[in-house]
Amino acid sequence: MQNILTDIWAAVKLAGKVRKARKNGESISQVHSLPLINPAPAYYNTIEGCLMRKVGRDVDQAFKKVFRSLPYEVQRKLEFSPKEPGEWAERAQFWRQHLKSVLPPEMYYLIISTILKWYIHYLRNRAGQVPRSFGCNPVKIGRVVFSRCHVEKT
Repeated sequence: MQNILTDIWAAVKLAGKVRKARKNGESISQVHSLPLINPAPAYYNTIEGCLMRKVGRDVDQAFKKVFRSLPYEVQRKLEFSPKEPGEWAERAQFWRQHLKSVLPPEMYYLIISTILKWYIHYLRNRAGQVPRSFGCNPVKIGRVVFSRCHVEKT
């Protein structure tokens, strides 16, 4: 109770000083400094992080490990979605390069196919095309054909 009464009394004194200063024609401004919080990039702020959570825990953990090994600037950039269609292809190529050497082949193909399915889905929606519900929509990147149904090496 003592602290609250002290705080109230301090506020009354301060209000009195401000009123006197205004009467004397002085300009009153109060400045407070606030700490700047700069959070680290968040894995689940990325499209890919949200997708991997739905795939499974082991895939999610492996992908998160790769994400956290990237430099700060790259992690921060990945939190934002690409704006142009060509940027989606660059992003897919980026993940292809960073994941292939680190993950086992089965997990790599599962992750890449999941990412590409979402990119294709997004680009088709953006173009105004109605997505086919769980149909096979093949897309060939390099020697690998990705579709909503499966992944084939050619």
